[in-house]
Amino acid sequence: MRRDGRRGGRVRPARAESIRRRRRALRTLALALAAAACAPAPQPPATHPEVLVVVNGESPVSVAIGRYYAGRRSIPADHVLALHLPLTDPSLVTPASESVSREVFEREVEAPIAAWLAEAGRADATQVIVTCQGVPLRVRDPRADLPFEERTNAAVDAELALLGSTWVGTPGFVDNPNPYYTSDEPFAAWRARHPKAPLRYIVGRLAAYPTPLDAATGVPVDVKALIDAAQADDERGEYVVDEDPRQSHLGRDAANHVFLAPAAAALEALGLPVRHDTTPQRVADVPRIAGYAAWGSNDGTAGPPPYYGEVAGRLIPGRFAARAIAIDLVSTNARSFSVPPDYGQSLVADLVHLGAAGAAGHADEPTLGAVARPELILAAYAEGVPAGEAWLRGLPYLGWVNLYVGDPLMRTAHPRARPADRDGDGIPDARDNCRDLPNPDQRDTDGDGFGNLCDPDIDGDGVVSSRRTDHGLSDLARIARSSDTGLYVPDCDLDGDGKVDAADEGRAALFAGLPPGPSGLHPPGGASAADP
Repeated sequence: MRRDGRRGGRVRPARAESIRRRRRALRTLALALAAAACAPAPQPPATHPEVLVVVNGESPVSVAIGRYYAGRRSIPADHVLALHLPLTDPSLVTPASESVSREVFEREVEAPIAAWLAEAGRADATQVIVTCQGVPLRVRDPRADLPFEERTNAAVDAELALLGSTWVGTPGFVDNPNPYYTSDEPFAAWRARHPKAPLRYIVGRLAAYPTPLDAATGVPVDVKALIDAAQADDERGEYVVDEDPRQSHLGRDAANHVFLAPAAAALEALGLPVRHDTTPQRVADVPRIAGYAAWGSNDGTAGPPPYYGEVAGRLIPGRFAARAIAIDLVSTNARSFSVPPDYGQSLVADLVHLGAAGAAGHADEPTLGAVARPELILAAYAEGVPAGEAWLRGLPYLGWVNLYVGDPLMRTAHPRARPADRDGDGIPDARDNCRDLPNPDQRDTDGDGFGNLCDPDIDGDGVVSSRRTDHGLSDLARIARSSDTGLYVPDCDLDGDGKVDAADEGRAALFAGLPPGPSGLHPPGGASAADP
């Protein structure tokens, strides 16, 4: 399904030369990656040679952000790469340059970064890419007539994570499952074991409202606070998981049960203070939030914008402690960081303004099933996994519209030891047939070692299909048929309530294109799953 945006007819000389430059850079990067797979890993010094910081050299604001971040993280000066994309607004206040075409992305972003990475030793050493405000936010596909799942709209950061692979430029929905999803392995070790995997880099973005500027550094005040909060000491607080019990349409209620309630259970299993709210009212006025998962503007009581901050005399959701991560189930929450804000849905920028040091975002519509999973991210981060890596472990698909806002190197200063029963359902992980979803009954009607609650793989081929397969109807279609006809099929009854209905369909949709589980009875496989 790869598309490169070419049209019939004669290719203009300038375009042809652009294509040749990009191909040369990518070929060189591919050779460097192949060589790196056979070379011993270098011993890292006290600085961060594994990090590449990317700025737009045409914006003083972008350059200031990169310089300040590199200084705070002791990143070598030659690991700050300046791109040169023309800007109509170097102050970055307007959204004019947040979106680019696929052609501009390939020529002005992908090719120079690939060329830098291809230089001696860098392909092996670099594991993290940090983009700074001023680097484009999204790649636009102008072909609005295409089916949703075939469009190549993407977050720039999502494409950069795949540099050197053939997945760049492909639709990043169910056809591009993340091989690192639900992994417990450190990213560096995982990447070394899977040198052919399309996923090559952890990518984080330093962005927030661009005004006002800090007088001493030239960095936007909120961006500076974002960078500083990732290393600040005062991080104690409570975790807030705010469900909305009225999410009954479009399968959204499934997210309460598959994302939010399990997030609260996982945090409680770690012995952390958790405010798990299941009332219709949005949580507000929390003095110190250590982690946050909620519905944002999709909550039924969200009201008019700005959705976060001072709203009708309440501070929603409250103030964030240092090193806090926020995740809301809002499809376009990272669509812009411009001033004034362009409201439709709630914005990550407002969470950052309230002190969040990291946030899962979407530059465009991902669909609910493609959002990063709070139950995986918050628990991994609380266990001491770096924020960008924790986010990547909870990301179901690659090359799509998802991005991480904040310093990907951020870690909690008070990591918790992983419990033997991470979902808190009374079944130790090693024997739990739905490791991440509480299911004390361990119901498994097909006896395959995956509990029904996390096993919409009805035909048992190892992946939850959304389109017709060699076995006939897709897994999602089989569940829908059982629901529509009233013919009870026990394997399709995921929640075990004695019927197959819209609730089961909603749960199943959140697994589309993914394997069932994970299950403690089925340890993760080897390289075949990660190296397509």
